[in-house]
Amino acid sequence: MHSDNDEVKRPETEAPEGTDAPEAGSGGDALETAAGTDAPADSEKDSAEDSADSADSLGGVDPADDPADGTDVAASSSPNGLPEGEEEGAEAVPAVAGDADETPDAEPDADSEAEEGGKEDGEDGQMTLLEHLGELRTRLVRAAIAVAVGMVACYGFAEQMFDILMQPMVEVFQKKLAANPLLPQQFFTDFAQVLAEMMAKHGITPDKVDLFVQTLQKSLLQATQEGHFQYTYPAEAFFAHIKISIVAGLFLVSPYVFAQIWGFIAPGLYAHERKWMVPMAVVSALFFVSGALFGYFIVFPYGFEFFASFSTDGIVFTPKLNEYLSFCLKLLFAFGLVFELPLFIFFLARMGMVSSTGLRKKRKYAILVAFVVAAILTPPDPFTQCLMAGPLIVLYELGIWVAFFFGKKEKRHLKQEAAEPDGAAEKA
Repeated sequence: MHSDNDEVKRPETEAPEGTDAPEAGSGGDALETAAGTDAPADSEKDSAEDSADSADSLGGVDPADDPADGTDVAASSSPNGLPEGEEEGAEAVPAVAGDADETPDAEPDADSEAEEGGKEDGEDGQMTLLEHLGELRTRLVRAAIAVAVGMVACYGFAEQMFDILMQPMVEVFQKKLAANPLLPQQFFTDFAQVLAEMMAKHGITPDKVDLFVQTLQKSLLQATQEGHFQYTYPAEAFFAHIKISIVAGLFLVSPYVFAQIWGFIAPGLYAHERKWMVPMAVVSALFFVSGALFGYFIVFPYGFEFFASFSTDGIVFTPKLNEYLSFCLKLLFAFGLVFELPLFIFFLARMGMVSSTGLRKKRKYAILVAFVVAAILTPPDPFTQCLMAGPLIVLYELGIWVAFFFGKKEKRHLKQEAAEPDGAAEKA
């Protein structure tokens, strides 16, 4: 069949080129002409079969609907080379394939967006350096306004707070005077008794004799330059009251100030960790005030007594107001900050930077650091240094227990975290 087709196609392709083909008159030419008349029917049949096969493979139209005049299948196809009836199907096939290819890409995008959304919910998203600086400025302004309000509220009690702050040193002066009095106390007692008898003889009621003797005793104390403070700058006393009011206002609004500090740290914490922000602010203020009270009631009396013991007949101890006030406020702030150590360890433990085991191993170094810090923050005497180093060591031990209960690197917490994925897998 294929040989006949080849013979038939050869004259058709060569006919246009030659001019002598119609004039052939031999018998061979007649046979070729007869063969050429039968060949188109066979070629039409073969082309119909080929088109039927191609139509079946493409799912197109039936071969019976094809033109009978020998027109090729390509003539009835679309410009894309596909049958007209298959244009819509052919367009739908790549569209479906494209959708199938794009579907896996769309799902990771949705997952990544969900992860980003969860991260933003847990961490407030990512903040630039300028945004952090703007947040810090806002927090500092709020804290400064709160301290200013506290200062205004406490200025009305500045005189009383001034007397309270001076009281530890005044008591030290009184103890020293009682130990080495200029005049013995029995002299003032006898003097008051004799004066009351003389006043009674002259008809004067001796009800103010005791007040007179006490005033005389205080005047003699001031005459010996003991038990009082001096200032040389005219506005020094006024600024001392302002300074005391500011410090008192800071202690008064310390919960709000610490809330601003923890609020600045909050964007770096997870949502489940932010619930500790308000309790941590309150506890921070409590520890800060407790440290200041410890310094005032425990350290000040013993420290000032130690310093005043160096006064002799040739060396008179007359403290200057500004220097004494700066010294007291420095110690108050130092003890307030030292008492924040357990909270600092709690913060590091929650971040996974320290553990109770590591803190126990480094206990000897912590004791050394405690004495070094106490030597820097306190006057250079061993007694006051021990009064600060002792609480530091106790607070460090408290921080170890805080890390044990709340630390991320504790063994029981690590086991719990390792067991949670297994339990979730079993439920799934």
